[in-house]
Amino acid sequence: MCGIIGYTGPREPVGVVLEALSRLEYRGYDSSGIAFFRDKGEVAVARASGKLSRLVEALEGISGLAGSAIGHIRWATHGAPTEENAHPHRSGPIVLVHNGIIENEKELRLDLEEEGFTFTSETDTEVLAHLVLKAFLESGNLTDAVRKGLEKVEGSYAIAVMCEARPGELVAVRKGAPLVLGEAGGEFFIASDVPAFLKWTRKVMPLPPEVVATISPSGLTLQGSKDGRTVSPRFEEVPWDPVQAEKGAFRHYMEKEIFEGPRAIMDTLEGRLGEDNTRVFLPELVRLGPNPPEIVFVACGTSYHAALLGRRMIESLSPVSVHVEISSEFRYRPLRYRKGAWVIGISQSGETADTLGALDLARREGFLTIGMTNVAGSSITRDTEAVLLTRAGPEIGVASTKAFMAQVTLVWLIALYLGRRESREVKESLSGLVRAPARLEGFLGSFDSDAISLMARKILDSRFVIFIGRGLDYPLAIEGALKLKEITYRPADGYPGGELKHGPIALVEPGVLVIAPLIDPDLRPKELSNIREIEARGGTVLTIGPARASKEFSPSFPLPDCIGWEGVFSASSVLQLLAYHAANLAGTDVDQPRNLAKSVTVE
Repeated sequence: MCGIIGYTGPREPVGVVLEALSRLEYRGYDSSGIAFFRDKGEVAVARASGKLSRLVEALEGISGLAGSAIGHIRWATHGAPTEENAHPHRSGPIVLVHNGIIENEKELRLDLEEEGFTFTSETDTEVLAHLVLKAFLESGNLTDAVRKGLEKVEGSYAIAVMCEARPGELVAVRKGAPLVLGEAGGEFFIASDVPAFLKWTRKVMPLPPEVVATISPSGLTLQGSKDGRTVSPRFEEVPWDPVQAEKGAFRHYMEKEIFEGPRAIMDTLEGRLGEDNTRVFLPELVRLGPNPPEIVFVACGTSYHAALLGRRMIESLSPVSVHVEISSEFRYRPLRYRKGAWVIGISQSGETADTLGALDLARREGFLTIGMTNVAGSSITRDTEAVLLTRAGPEIGVASTKAFMAQVTLVWLIALYLGRRESREVKESLSGLVRAPARLEGFLGSFDSDAISLMARKILDSRFVIFIGRGLDYPLAIEGALKLKEITYRPADGYPGGELKHGPIALVEPGVLVIAPLIDPDLRPKELSNIREIEARGGTVLTIGPARASKEFSPSFPLPDCIGWEGVFSASSVLQLLAYHAANLAGTDVDQPRNLAKSVTVE
């Protein structure tokens, strides 16, 4: 969940590393730090708690020598978010940054203390610094020291290491946490995510697990951390334009990414439809054989909500039964699914620890595993039998928006792929999906910002917000509640409309706001009945639905008329914008909400 950047090359490194760290802020953090070479070959370390701006202020007017440098933004796991616990950590000439969790940290710390090593922080990372130093004093070789220092380490890690005695070297290795390499004409970057160095290069290589990358004046070498085997580097050019990772004219990344939803849908559809847009092609799934006896989605957070929509869609169009499981629960119980079941893990980053763990369990139990992610080369793409890529492009805001749109698009495509392809229902559904990007773009282009601001004000005036929905509207309701909680910090919960009378309706009284998406035409009459129950008890209800879909209600926020599931996209956009405008009015940090990280790479 933290962010690593490493650089080696001819540029002044302090400015490069600080700018790269600013492009990793979206991952979530509570402190930051940097290490670089100064005059006389000494390594300087600067750290600060709080926002990155505090580190930038501390380094104003300071520059470093060309060569290697590392930086880090930290989200506290071991130890409080203090300057002492911030990275980089140092042991003699060894300086390193680390993402992940060292599970046997206490045992290693006791052993090192008995050997005379002194600890100045509460972090597990300082253990790694001492282990590498111990090995370096024996061999004098930084690469060998990193390899040997990690031999007794249990857990997950991604580290970048520099040494005061080796000013031109930078060493990195990962296990269970992401790292990517970037190359630009002799300059090299190491980062937790591509946007960190996208300004300087689009040549990218995901670092394979347990492969040590050594960058020196002679270039890049890759070696297995256990057997020392040489690995050939293979860089590929990512299709992301650096402008895609910038806010442009928008106030926040989240706002920009909401309005990029139509493009995310369109790009995810590209190449997966026949020339006449009447057939769905998912060649990634062909080699898995005919339709599975059942499908199990495993996911967390927003991805879990996309999976719930996928269950509704797949079971509506095909004979395949679908289960949706929260990854962190799935991985700790026996699996009782039919032989040949597909287990599909959804993760925007491809690095979500619980989802990777769930897929690993499913694979060991003999099920076919499929990864659905937005990041090519991520861990999920290497650990599954098949991969389905969404194409949302880089998503910087912590609260997922356009990536959710792309995930919904892909689960809809799976439903069409598994459906009875000549049936009227499949043809009509595909037609709705094909026209969805253009219709959503038109809707957002004519968006009534005054109306959404008025609704956002009602949210802030309410002491509690309830989201309700049935059928397709239930996943939208809980996703809307999640977005609101994430970026406004206001209490909100989502419920199936039919569950109101089983407890939640006790919360309804004057001053309570209820938000109800009304997309599902089949269950809309029942949802309207739930709304009348709420109004009868003094609750205020805001409805989001097609303008002329029913004579029984007048939507508080009208959507374009649509057929079938197409309204999922426009309703999702409204829920996202509601949360966004409410957060702006509340004055919270929209792109980097407190306590949250973009990629949850530790359990």
